[in-house]
Amino acid sequence: MVLVGAFNHRMREVRRVILALLFVVSLIPCQAQTIIGTNGMMNVPTADMRPAGTFDGGASLIQKELLYDKDYYTGLFYVTFTPFSWIEVSFRETIREYTDKKRRKDFTNFDRSVSLRVRPLKEGKYWPSVVIGSNDFYSEGSTTTNHYACYYGVVSKHFPVNTIGTFEATVGYAHPIKKGVTYDSVMGGVSFAPAFFPDMRVMGEYDTHGYNVGVGAFLFRHLNVTCFTREFKGINATVSYQYTIPY
Repeated sequence: MVLVGAFNHRMREVRRVILALLFVVSLIPCQAQTIIGTNGMMNVPTADMRPAGTFDGGASLIQKELLYDKDYYTGLFYVTFTPFSWIEVSFRETIREYTDKKRRKDFTNFDRSVSLRVRPLKEGKYWPSVVIGSNDFYSEGSTTTNHYACYYGVVSKHFPVNTIGTFEATVGYAHPIKKGVTYDSVMGGVSFAPAFFPDMRVMGEYDTHGYNVGVGAFLFRHLNVTCFTREFKGINATVSYQYTIPY
């Protein structure tokens, strides 16, 4: 009986230690990439930033309902670099299909675009983080409009809940550079990272044109995977490799 009592006491101590570790881990913000490569949830940017010196390169599959005024599945690939913890730059190429009415034939092309994000305010105990960003600001003086062209601002705040996990809420507004683009009004969403797997997130968002739900995970210290759907009409997926240069 003494041995059993000692064993039960030791197991209670182990459980307390495990729960304490899970609580500490749950305080760590779980970050991901949007489908276009900027830091965020699925198709909505957040005010989170990667550690300084972080490269993230990946590819995405995009369902047709996610593209403004398009009716085909497509894809893109991107590279994102965070030179400092307050600034982020992304470059991407999106596969586009066009119809040449004069030649009466369809053809495929790559649409290049750049995003820039700056964080003037880092999250604190009583206030959210704030990020101001732009997608393809150079489209303003161009005769053509990039699919993502806008200016936007977002605020994000994390809410750890004991041993359950961490919730994150984000809200923002996007002002389109020209009409007919993806981001052009209020956007926001909520994500949850469970304490038992803090590198996984369950997400729901409104991206100015529709609702998305999905999951994401950061695996093997370098691999980022996200899968979601726009209103259960198709599948979107992103896979990327992340590496942080220690400096």
